Amino acid sequence: MLLISTAKHTLEELLKVRGYVDGYELGIGSVEHNRMLCSVLGGSILTIHNLPALMPGEEAFMMEPAADPKPAAKMATKMIKRMENMLGSWSVYGVHAGLRGKIKGPSDFTIKGNLLPFEKCLENIRTFCELMRNVARHGSLAVENIYGADERSPAVGADENELLLLSRVVPLLLDLGHLAVNCAYRSVPLESLNLKGLRIAELHVSFLHPKIKDFTPESLRAAPMFWDHHPYTDTPVNRQILNMASQLINETQLIVAEVSGTPEETRQTLEKLFFARSR
Repeated sequence: MLLISTAKHTLEELLKVRGYVDGYELGIGSVEHNRMLCSVLGGSILTIHNLPALMPGEEAFMMEPAADPKPAAKMATKMIKRMENMLGSWSVYGVHAGLRGKIKGPSDFTIKGNLLPFEKCLENIRTFCELMRNVARHGSLAVENIYGADERSPAVGADENELLLLSRVVPLLLDLGHLAVNCAYRSVPLESLNLKGLRIAELHVSFLHPKIKDFTPESLRAAPMFWDHHPYTDTPVNRQILNMASQLINETQLIVAEVSGTPEETRQTLEKLFFARSR
């Protein structure tokens, strides 16, 4: 099943691609804007993501259950309670795992504070899931492999073993664009990873900036922030993301395209993901 994230799209743009997708994921956005989307798109919204019902003053909140589980659970609970008044049901609520450490804000990934070992991140995510046990009852809870922006701060889910251990704690919202960025920081091709056996609730497919030609830190430095959520361009990196998505379609029934760009670029990107459409 192929969905598109509502994040960074107007209602008009989302309606224009209706024939290219099976439904929508309600992405990060203000409570008022997303309430309007829910009233129009209704039953076509099948999943929700991270912070779908923000109120003024909450825009800079970073969902980091791997680093700080209690505030993350408190905010996620707020999101779900607000969503209950906007959307009848959903199949997956996916949240960012967060960096190994603290970050300043959504557009500044400079690490501050001490980084955490993976084992501590995993313990924190277990705590987060336990706090959410009686809250996330409308659909399954999933945790996304969010990337770092510094070679010294790989994200939770930076390699196959970490992803496997994380997926044993909670189903994954596996973002292949984020994973490709991690691979570039580690100078490892995405296609070299073995992702078999992961418990995946949902895939996010986002493509990297066309200046990123290979999996190296130097290639990332050649591109402006942000690196992913771009429309598909035919680069070796993006071909590997697309190929990985086609291989993992048997592991999950949900693929969500996270893509910005013109309506035509969005449609062309969705056509590349046609293999995920419900038959």
